[in-house]
Amino acid sequence: MRIGLIGPTLSRNGQSTKELRRALEFLLVDLEVQQAIYFGVDDSIDAVVGSWAGEIMGGPADEDAFLTRAATLAVDGTPEAISTLLNADTFSRRLALVRRLPPAPARAIEMLDKWIVLGVHDKAVLDEEDIANADVIVYGKSDAPHLKRFGPRAFFTPGPLSAGNVGLLELMPEGQLEVSVYDLSGTPVWSETLQSRAAKLVVTT
Repeated sequence: MRIGLIGPTLSRNGQSTKELRRALEFLLVDLEVQQAIYFGVDDSIDAVVGSWAGEIMGGPADEDAFLTRAATLAVDGTPEAISTLLNADTFSRRLALVRRLPPAPARAIEMLDKWIVLGVHDKAVLDEEDIANADVIVYGKSDAPHLKRFGPRAFFTPGPLSAGNVGLLELMPEGQLEVSVYDLSGTPVWSETLQSRAAKLVVTT
């Protein structure tokens, strides 16, 4: 299980749009994440996803538009055209894996096996109960990527997207959680493996 993490953009200009698109392409296509979560509070991620879906489908990307095209091709379309439409629809559905944080004061909560991951834009809004019930707290408001452990818990941020990085949480085969940062070219910047609170040391003789 992989969850991609995209920090907030700091502006709404064309450059930030390109960065969001590049981040999504890397997470969805190259890393094949099961979710990509945007940690900003603006709506730029919606605009990027909508534009990309329209590109893929060659027009409106809603269900009605797909069914209209499919019905037309079913009558007089070539096998290649039908295949192209189906492939486009399959990939456009991957864009449904993109999530954004719920409006404050709500928090995003994800389960990765035994790991409870709490997502929030600004960690300052968290209270003791929020922190006590989570294993990993991921937040967006930050100047740079950062991982800090407090006892059995960890706070992690991918940093702002303008810094050129995205984050990744990956559940490993033996139950550990790997926290990583990649630059937008796909190069790993750093990673660290977290052990579950339930992990026990086994001594053999």
